Amino acid sequence: MTTEEFKAKILPHYKSMYRVAASVMRSEGDAADAADAVQDAMLRLYEKKNHLDEVIDIKSYCIYVVRNVCLNTIRTKRGHLTADELADIESSDDIQNDLEWRDMSGRIGKAMNRLPADQRNVFKLSAFGGFSNAEIADMLGFTQGNVRVLLSRARNKIKELFSK
Repeated sequence: MTTEEFKAKILPHYKSMYRVAASVMRSEGDAADAADAVQDAMLRLYEKKNHLDEVIDIKSYCIYVVRNVCLNTIRTKRGHLTADELADIESSDDIQNDLEWRDMSGRIGKAMNRLPADQRNVFKLSAFGGFSNAEIADMLGFTQGNVRVLLSRARNKIKELFSK
């Protein structure tokens, strides 16, 4: 794939990639982190441009790559409080609420990590990204029926994990 073909086939998906990155990174970072993730994904795609001709659904593949970049970023950050986060906790009027919120967020994250990848992705896009089932189906290359089933199973599994 030439550079011009790359621009023609990949760049039109930039906005969709950014929306996915923003929804995945919402709990872990800010808009700059989402933009960085998309930039890193674009770089990875460009480095593999000679193999992209083999990809059947290029939009889904772009979203898959940016999602993986976001997850890698989150894994790198997880478990460490930044100086800003520490300052936010220390300056809070209600430290107990902050700690409870962080604990609950951690429990939700652990429950989500126990979900199969497809269920986790659909759940994140729906719950945190605010995307409709039709949009999720389009982004991930599933049917709307598959999205409904995956979302239902994810919700049931999270409920089950929280009731234990």
